[in-house]
Amino acid sequence: MRVVVVGAGIVGCATTYELTKRGVAVTLVDRAEVSSGTTGLGEGNALCSDKDEGPELDLAVAGMPLFEEIEELVGERARIRRKGALIVHPDEATWAGEPARAERLLAAGVNATLLSPDEVRELEPNLTGEIRGALYVPDDLQCDPRAIAQALAAWSEDHGAEIRPGTEVSTLEPGEGVHLADGTLLAAEHTVLTAGPWSAPLAATAGLGLPVEPRKGQLTRLRLPDPDPTFLRRKIVDGSYLASVTSTAAHRHISTVVETTWDGHVIVGSTRERCGFDPAVDDSLAQDVQARAAKLVPALADLPRDSTWVGFRPWLPDGRPAIGPSRTRPGLWIGTGHEGAGIQLGPITGRLLAQVITGETPELDLSPFDPERFND
Repeated sequence: MRVVVVGAGIVGCATTYELTKRGVAVTLVDRAEVSSGTTGLGEGNALCSDKDEGPELDLAVAGMPLFEEIEELVGERARIRRKGALIVHPDEATWAGEPARAERLLAAGVNATLLSPDEVRELEPNLTGEIRGALYVPDDLQCDPRAIAQALAAWSEDHGAEIRPGTEVSTLEPGEGVHLADGTLLAAEHTVLTAGPWSAPLAATAGLGLPVEPRKGQLTRLRLPDPDPTFLRRKIVDGSYLASVTSTAAHRHISTVVETTWDGHVIVGSTRERCGFDPAVDDSLAQDVQARAAKLVPALADLPRDSTWVGFRPWLPDGRPAIGPSRTRPGLWIGTGHEGAGIQLGPITGRLLAQVITGETPELDLSPFDPERFND
Protein backbone atom coordinates (compact mmCIF):
# COMPACT_ATOMS: atom_id res chain seq x y z
CA MET A 1 0.00 0.00 0.00
CA ARG A 2 1.22 3.50 -0.85
CA VAL A 3 -0.38 6.67 0.50
CA VAL A 4 0.26 10.32 -0.33
CA VAL A 5 -0.76 12.89 2.30
CA VAL A 6 -1.33 16.43 1.04
CA GLY A 7 -0.77 19.10 3.69
CA ALA A 8 1.87 19.07 6.43
CA GLY A 9 0.05 20.69 9.32
CA ILE A 10 -0.62 18.76 12.51
CA VAL A 11 -3.37 16.66 10.90
CA GLY A 12 -1.20 15.64 7.96
CA CYS A 13 1.85 14.98 10.13
CA ALA A 14 -0.21 12.90 12.58
CA THR A 15 -1.73 10.90 9.72
CA THR A 16 1.72 10.28 8.25
CA TYR A 17 3.04 9.21 11.65
CA GLU A 18 0.16 6.81 12.33
CA LEU A 19 0.38 5.24 8.87
CA THR A 20 4.14 4.88 9.10
CA LYS A 21 3.78 3.16 12.47
CA ARG A 22 1.55 0.64 10.69
CA GLY A 23 4.15 -0.11 8.05
CA VAL A 24 2.53 1.86 5.25
CA ALA A 25 4.68 3.59 2.61
CA VAL A 26 3.79 7.29 2.93
CA THR A 27 4.79 10.44 1.11
CA LEU A 28 3.87 13.72 2.84
CA VAL A 29 3.85 16.77 0.58
CA ASP A 30 3.30 20.45 1.24
CA ARG A 31 3.84 23.48 -0.96
CA ALA A 32 5.61 25.18 1.97
CA GLU A 33 7.40 23.86 5.06
CA VAL A 34 6.12 21.46 7.70
CA SER A 35 3.65 23.23 10.04
CA SER A 36 4.17 26.61 8.38
CA GLY A 37 0.44 27.32 7.95
CA THR A 38 -2.45 27.29 10.42
CA THR A 39 -0.77 24.84 12.81
CA GLY A 40 2.03 27.21 13.71
CA LEU A 41 -0.11 30.31 14.18
CA GLY A 42 -2.59 29.44 16.93
CA GLU A 43 -2.36 29.56 20.69
CA GLY A 44 -1.42 25.89 21.01
CA ASN A 45 -4.10 24.33 23.17
CA ALA A 46 -5.89 21.03 23.60
CA LEU A 47 -9.23 21.91 25.19
CA CYS A 48 -12.39 20.11 26.21
CA SER A 49 -13.62 23.09 28.25
CA ASP A 50 -14.83 25.08 25.24
CA LYS A 51 -17.04 22.35 23.79
CA ASP A 52 -20.48 20.86 24.37
CA GLU A 53 -21.97 17.41 23.99
CA GLY A 54 -21.85 15.88 20.56
CA PRO A 55 -19.45 14.28 18.08
CA GLU A 56 -16.74 16.95 18.36
CA LEU A 57 -16.58 16.59 22.14
CA ASP A 58 -16.42 12.80 21.79
CA LEU A 59 -13.52 13.29 19.37
CA ALA A 60 -11.78 15.67 21.78
CA VAL A 61 -12.15 13.31 24.74
CA ALA A 62 -10.77 10.42 22.69
CA GLY A 63 -7.87 12.57 21.55
CA MET A 64 -6.65 13.87 24.88
CA PRO A 65 -4.72 10.72 25.93
CA LEU A 66 -2.68 10.91 22.73
CA PHE A 67 -0.80 13.87 24.18
CA GLU A 68 0.79 11.53 26.70
CA GLU A 69 2.17 9.51 23.79
CA ILE A 70 3.27 12.70 22.05
CA GLU A 71 5.08 13.85 25.17
CA GLU A 72 6.95 10.54 25.36
CA LEU A 73 7.92 10.79 21.69
CA VAL A 74 8.75 14.50 21.45
CA GLY A 75 9.93 15.28 24.97
CA GLU A 76 10.46 18.82 26.21
CA ARG A 77 10.17 20.31 22.71
CA ALA A 78 6.41 19.59 22.84
CA ARG A 79 6.16 22.09 25.71
CA ILE A 80 3.10 20.34 27.10
CA ARG A 81 1.75 22.02 30.21
CA ARG A 82 -1.36 20.50 31.76
CA LYS A 83 -2.40 23.76 33.34
CA GLY A 84 -6.16 23.59 32.83
CA ALA A 85 -8.63 26.19 31.61
CA LEU A 86 -11.20 28.49 33.18
CA ILE A 87 -14.33 29.46 31.24
CA VAL A 88 -15.24 32.65 33.09
CA HIS A 89 -18.58 34.40 32.88
CA PRO A 90 -18.84 38.17 33.26
CA ASP A 91 -22.42 37.98 31.95
CA GLU A 92 -25.33 36.38 33.71
CA ALA A 93 -26.76 35.21 30.39
CA THR A 94 -23.87 32.85 29.65
CA TRP A 95 -23.41 31.84 33.29
CA ALA A 96 -27.05 30.72 33.55
CA GLY A 97 -26.47 27.86 31.13
CA GLU A 98 -23.12 26.73 32.51
CA PRO A 99 -24.35 24.28 35.20
CA ALA A 100 -26.22 22.27 32.58
CA ARG A 101 -23.22 22.30 30.22
CA ALA A 102 -20.99 21.18 33.09
CA GLU A 103 -23.25 18.17 33.59
CA ARG A 104 -23.01 17.34 29.89
CA LEU A 105 -19.23 17.57 29.99
CA LEU A 106 -19.08 15.31 33.02
CA ALA A 107 -21.32 12.78 31.28
CA ALA A 108 -18.89 12.77 28.34
CA GLY A 109 -15.93 12.01 30.61
CA VAL A 110 -14.54 15.52 31.12
CA ASN A 111 -13.31 16.51 34.58
CA ALA A 112 -15.23 19.78 35.06
CA THR A 113 -16.06 21.83 38.16
CA LEU A 114 -18.09 25.00 38.72
CA LEU A 115 -16.34 27.68 40.78
CA SER A 116 -17.50 30.80 42.58
CA PRO A 117 -15.80 34.17 41.87
CA ASP A 118 -13.82 33.87 45.11
CA GLU A 119 -12.63 30.39 44.19
CA VAL A 120 -11.55 31.64 40.77
CA ARG A 121 -9.49 34.42 42.34
CA GLU A 122 -7.79 31.96 44.63
CA LEU A 123 -6.60 30.14 41.53
CA GLU A 124 -5.85 33.30 39.53
CA PRO A 125 -5.05 36.34 41.70
CA ASN A 126 -4.60 38.58 38.63
CA LEU A 127 -8.12 37.82 37.38
CA THR A 128 -9.82 40.59 39.32
CA GLY A 129 -12.51 41.66 36.83
CA GLU A 130 -16.14 41.13 37.77
CA ILE A 131 -17.42 37.63 37.00
CA ARG A 132 -20.41 35.51 38.02
CA GLY A 133 -18.41 32.29 38.21
CA ALA A 134 -16.39 29.90 36.08
CA LEU A 135 -16.16 26.37 34.76
CA TYR A 136 -12.77 24.81 35.57
CA VAL A 137 -11.36 21.95 33.49
CA PRO A 138 -7.99 21.06 35.03
CA ASP A 139 -6.88 18.58 32.36
CA ASP A 140 -6.82 21.01 29.43
CA LEU A 141 -3.32 21.73 28.22
CA GLN A 142 -1.02 24.06 26.33
CA CYS A 143 1.62 22.84 23.88
CA ASP A 144 3.87 23.80 20.98
CA PRO A 145 1.99 22.48 17.92
CA ARG A 146 4.66 23.45 15.42
CA ALA A 147 7.30 21.48 17.30
CA ILE A 148 4.92 18.52 17.65
CA ALA A 149 4.09 18.44 13.93
CA GLN A 150 7.74 18.71 12.98
CA ALA A 151 8.68 15.93 15.39
CA LEU A 152 5.96 13.62 14.02
CA ALA A 153 7.20 14.28 10.49
CA ALA A 154 10.82 13.71 11.50
CA TRP A 155 10.00 10.41 13.24
CA SER A 156 8.07 9.29 10.17
CA GLU A 157 10.98 10.17 7.90
CA ASP A 158 13.39 8.27 10.13
CA HIS A 159 11.12 5.23 9.81
CA GLY A 160 10.72 5.23 6.06
CA ALA A 161 8.26 7.97 5.11
CA GLU A 162 9.16 10.50 2.44
CA ILE A 163 8.70 14.13 3.53
CA ARG A 164 8.59 16.60 0.64
CA PRO A 165 8.21 20.28 1.62
CA GLY A 166 8.17 22.83 -1.17
CA THR A 167 6.11 20.46 -3.33
CA GLU A 168 2.92 21.89 -4.79
CA VAL A 169 0.04 19.63 -5.81
CA SER A 170 -2.09 20.70 -8.76
CA THR A 171 -4.71 17.93 -8.95
CA LEU A 172 -5.84 14.90 -7.00
CA GLU A 173 -6.37 11.65 -8.89
CA PRO A 174 -8.08 9.31 -6.40
CA GLY A 175 -6.86 5.76 -6.81
CA GLU A 176 -3.83 6.92 -8.81
CA GLY A 177 -2.14 9.59 -6.67
CA VAL A 178 -1.60 13.30 -7.22
CA HIS A 179 -0.27 15.43 -10.03
CA LEU A 180 2.36 17.92 -8.94
CA ALA A 181 2.61 21.45 -10.30
CA ASP A 182 5.42 20.36 -12.62
CA GLY A 183 3.17 17.70 -14.16
CA THR A 184 4.73 14.73 -12.36
CA LEU A 185 2.36 12.01 -11.16
CA LEU A 186 3.11 10.97 -7.58
CA ALA A 187 1.57 7.50 -7.62
CA ALA A 188 -0.41 6.14 -4.67
CA GLU A 189 -3.47 3.97 -4.13
CA HIS A 190 -4.74 6.33 -1.44
CA THR A 191 -4.68 10.12 -1.24
CA VAL A 192 -5.32 11.90 2.08
CA LEU A 193 -6.24 15.57 1.86
CA THR A 194 -5.22 17.46 5.03
CA ALA A 195 -4.64 20.94 3.63
CA GLY A 196 -6.69 22.83 6.24
CA PRO A 197 -8.44 25.94 4.88
CA TRP A 198 -6.76 25.39 1.51
CA SER A 199 -8.48 22.02 1.00
CA ALA A 200 -11.54 23.02 -1.05
CA PRO A 201 -9.83 23.81 -4.38
CA LEU A 202 -7.83 20.60 -4.21
CA ALA A 203 -10.92 18.54 -3.38
CA ALA A 204 -12.64 20.13 -6.37
CA THR A 205 -9.92 18.80 -8.70
CA ALA A 206 -11.10 15.32 -7.70
CA GLY A 207 -14.74 16.25 -8.26
CA LEU A 208 -15.57 16.51 -4.57
CA GLY A 209 -17.46 19.52 -3.26
CA LEU A 210 -16.07 20.35 0.17
CA PRO A 211 -17.33 23.69 1.56
CA VAL A 212 -14.35 24.33 3.83
CA GLU A 213 -13.28 27.97 3.95
CA PRO A 214 -10.84 30.10 5.93
CA ARG A 215 -12.05 31.74 9.11
CA LYS A 216 -9.62 34.51 9.88
CA GLY A 217 -8.35 35.05 13.40
CA GLN A 218 -6.03 37.62 14.93
CA LEU A 219 -3.88 37.23 18.04
CA THR A 220 -1.65 39.66 19.93
CA ARG A 221 1.32 38.97 22.15
CA LEU A 222 1.76 41.36 25.07
CA ARG A 223 5.10 41.78 26.78
CA LEU A 224 5.38 41.64 30.57
CA PRO A 225 8.15 43.84 32.03
CA ASP A 226 9.39 40.81 33.95
CA PRO A 227 8.59 37.55 32.11
CA ASP A 228 6.49 35.33 34.34
CA PRO A 229 4.88 32.05 33.17
CA THR A 230 2.78 32.07 36.36
CA PHE A 231 1.24 35.50 35.71
CA LEU A 232 -1.81 33.49 34.67
CA ARG A 233 -1.47 29.84 35.59
CA ARG A 234 -4.41 28.68 33.46
CA LYS A 235 -5.98 29.54 30.15
CA ILE A 236 -8.74 32.13 30.63
CA VAL A 237 -11.71 32.10 28.25
CA ASP A 238 -14.72 34.43 28.33
CA GLY A 239 -17.99 32.48 28.27
CA SER A 240 -19.07 34.32 25.12
CA TYR A 241 -16.32 32.50 23.22
CA LEU A 242 -18.48 29.40 22.86
CA ALA A 243 -21.14 31.28 20.92
CA SER A 244 -18.57 32.86 18.60
CA VAL A 245 -17.10 29.45 17.75
CA THR A 246 -20.48 27.93 16.87
CA SER A 247 -21.86 30.93 15.00
CA THR A 248 -22.27 30.57 11.24
CA ALA A 249 -22.39 34.34 10.63
CA ALA A 250 -19.74 35.85 8.37
CA HIS A 251 -19.28 39.08 10.34
CA ARG A 252 -16.50 39.62 12.86
CA HIS A 253 -16.80 38.04 16.31
CA ILE A 254 -14.65 39.13 19.23
CA SER A 255 -14.36 37.20 22.49
CA THR A 256 -11.68 37.15 25.15
CA VAL A 257 -9.04 34.46 25.58
CA VAL A 258 -5.89 35.09 27.61
CA GLU A 259 -2.94 32.95 28.62
CA THR A 260 0.73 33.17 29.39
CA THR A 261 3.25 31.90 26.89
CA TRP A 262 5.99 29.38 27.55
CA ASP A 263 8.50 32.21 27.93
CA GLY A 264 6.38 34.20 30.36
CA HIS A 265 4.55 36.79 28.28
CA VAL A 266 0.85 36.95 27.38
CA ILE A 267 -1.26 36.14 24.33
CA VAL A 268 -4.69 37.75 23.96
CA GLY A 269 -7.46 37.06 21.44
CA SER A 270 -9.63 36.02 19.88
CA THR A 271 -11.38 37.10 16.71
CA ARG A 272 -13.26 35.25 13.97
CA GLU A 273 -14.48 36.41 10.59
CA ARG A 274 -15.19 34.79 7.26
CA CYS A 275 -13.47 37.14 4.84
CA GLY A 276 -11.35 34.84 2.71
CA PHE A 277 -7.56 34.78 2.87
CA ASP A 278 -7.17 38.38 3.98
CA PRO A 279 -3.74 38.59 5.66
CA ALA A 280 -4.08 42.18 6.91
CA VAL A 281 -3.46 42.89 10.59
CA ASP A 282 -5.96 45.34 12.10
CA ASP A 283 -4.25 47.50 14.74
CA SER A 284 -7.51 48.99 16.02
CA LEU A 285 -8.86 45.46 16.49
CA ALA A 286 -5.75 44.56 18.47
CA GLN A 287 -6.42 47.53 20.75
CA ASP A 288 -10.04 46.45 21.20
CA VAL A 289 -9.06 42.86 22.01
CA GLN A 290 -6.53 44.04 24.60
CA ALA A 291 -9.06 46.38 26.20
CA ARG A 292 -11.62 43.61 26.47
CA ALA A 293 -9.07 41.26 28.01
CA ALA A 294 -8.18 43.96 30.56
CA LYS A 295 -11.76 43.89 31.84
CA LEU A 296 -10.96 40.45 33.20
CA VAL A 297 -7.27 40.98 33.95
CA PRO A 298 -6.76 44.73 34.55
CA ALA A 299 -2.97 44.40 34.63
CA LEU A 300 -3.07 43.81 30.87
CA ALA A 301 -4.37 47.28 30.06
CA ASP A 302 -1.02 49.05 29.71
CA LEU A 303 1.22 46.21 28.55
CA PRO A 304 3.02 46.95 25.27
CA ARG A 305 1.98 44.94 22.22
CA ASP A 306 4.96 42.91 21.09
CA SER A 307 3.42 41.46 17.90
CA THR A 308 0.08 40.83 16.21
CA TRP A 309 -0.54 38.22 13.54
CA VAL A 310 -3.25 36.53 11.51
CA GLY A 311 -4.10 32.87 10.91
CA PHE A 312 -6.82 31.01 9.04
CA ARG A 313 -8.93 28.31 10.66
CA PRO A 314 -10.51 25.66 8.39
CA TRP A 315 -14.26 26.11 8.90
CA LEU A 316 -17.19 23.97 7.77
CA PRO A 317 -20.83 25.12 7.93
CA ASP A 318 -22.03 22.66 10.58
CA GLY A 319 -19.03 23.17 12.86
CA ARG A 320 -17.77 19.59 12.62
CA PRO A 321 -14.60 18.47 10.85
CA ALA A 322 -14.59 16.25 7.78
CA ILE A 323 -12.82 12.98 8.56
CA GLY A 324 -12.92 9.79 6.55
CA PRO A 325 -13.32 8.40 3.04
CA SER A 326 -15.05 9.98 0.10
CA ARG A 327 -18.04 7.81 -0.74
CA THR A 328 -17.96 8.78 -4.41
CA ARG A 329 -14.21 9.06 -5.03
CA PRO A 330 -12.64 5.75 -3.95
CA GLY A 331 -9.11 6.21 -2.75
CA LEU A 332 -9.68 9.77 -1.50
CA TRP A 333 -9.64 10.46 2.22
CA ILE A 334 -10.28 13.76 4.00
CA GLY A 335 -9.06 15.27 7.28
CA THR A 336 -9.89 18.97 7.56
CA GLY A 337 -12.42 21.48 8.91
CA HIS A 338 -11.35 21.43 12.55
CA GLU A 339 -11.77 25.23 12.84
CA GLY A 340 -9.92 26.36 15.99
CA ALA A 341 -9.59 22.87 17.49
CA GLY A 342 -7.06 21.40 15.08
CA ILE A 343 -4.34 21.06 17.70
CA GLN A 344 -6.67 19.16 20.02
CA LEU A 345 -8.21 17.04 17.26
CA GLY A 346 -5.26 16.63 14.87
CA PRO A 347 -3.56 13.63 16.52
CA ILE A 348 -6.79 11.67 16.97
CA THR A 349 -7.84 12.51 13.40
CA GLY A 350 -4.56 11.11 12.12
CA ARG A 351 -5.05 7.93 14.12
CA LEU A 352 -8.63 7.43 12.94
CA LEU A 353 -7.67 7.95 9.30
CA ALA A 354 -4.79 5.50 9.60
CA GLN A 355 -7.07 2.95 11.24
CA VAL A 356 -9.70 3.02 8.50
CA ILE A 357 -7.18 3.18 5.64
CA THR A 358 -5.44 0.06 6.93
CA GLY A 359 -8.68 -1.82 7.62
CA GLU A 360 -8.72 -1.51 11.39
CA THR A 361 -11.92 -0.75 13.28
CA PRO A 362 -11.72 2.96 14.17
CA GLU A 363 -11.93 4.01 17.79
CA LEU A 364 -14.89 6.28 17.01
CA ASP A 365 -17.81 6.19 14.61
CA LEU A 366 -16.81 8.44 11.72
CA SER A 367 -20.30 8.87 10.26
CA PRO A 368 -20.86 12.30 11.93
CA PHE A 369 -17.72 13.53 10.15
CA ASP A 370 -18.60 12.16 6.68
CA PRO A 371 -16.83 14.45 4.16
CA GLU A 372 -19.74 14.14 1.73
CA ARG A 373 -22.51 15.02 4.15
CA PHE A 374 -22.81 18.44 2.54
CA ASN A 375 -23.60 16.91 -0.84
CA ASP A 376 -26.48 14.64 0.27
